[in-house]
Amino acid sequence: MSRLVKSAAGGGLGYLGGILVEHGIEAVFGIDFINGVCEIAGTVMGLSMVNRDLVTAAYEAIERETGKEPAAISKDEWERFKKENPNTAKYLEKALQI
Repeated sequence: MSRLVKSAAGGGLGYLGGILVEHGIEAVFGIDFINGVCEIAGTVMGLSMVNRDLVTAAYEAIERETGKEPAAISKDEWERFKKENPNTAKYLEKALQI
C-alpha cells in the first residue's frame, strides 16, 4: 500500500475517532465542547501513527549527528542538518506542519 493511501486512511480513521470522542464528551458531560479540536487531534495522531517510521528515522538521524534530542538543538544546528540531509529535513518539516 502506498504511503499516500496509508496516510489518508490513518488520517481519516483519526478524524472519525475524534468525532466520536467529541460527541461522547458532549453527551456524557452535557457541555458544548469546542468544535473541531478532537477531529484535528485525531487526524494528526492518525497521520503520525501511520508515518511514525519517517518521524523516528528523522529523530534518530538528528540525534546521531548532533548528539542532542531534536527539541534541544539550536537554529544553527538545524540549518546545518538541513543542508546535510535535505530529504530527511523536508519529511520532518512536513510531518510537523500538520
